[in-house]
Amino acid sequence: MNKKKTATLPLSVRESLKEIGGLIVCARKEKQWTQEELAQRIGINRMTVGRIEKGAPEVAIGWYLTSAWLLGLPILTWQAMGEGRSDTVVSDLLTKLKKVLPNRMRRSRKTIDNDF
Repeated sequence: MNKKKTATLPLSVRESLKEIGGLIVCARKEKQWTQEELAQRIGINRMTVGRIEKGAPEVAIGWYLTSAWLLGLPILTWQAMGEGRSDTVVSDLLTKLKKVLPNRMRRSRKTIDNDF
């Protein structure tokens, strides 16, 4: 693990990754799966599962979300969407933000003063 990259992450982000990893550990144990079984279901190696469970920031977020999905953890809104519900907090917030935010962001053009 590259300590310089880890050190640049905000503390709250590092703590959130550890919390998600802890949730994944608990859910895996509740299903009575070994790390090896979870790794095989995801398509990664056991060591990567171990890093996910520790909250390692160098692991791709997709592996965290795939682990959570396989274990039935509602970390995001996919479970509610799969049931045809869109009443989750995240989904509602995204809908509201999309209505008020512009579709594109552009930097304002600087006017060049070429009057010498």
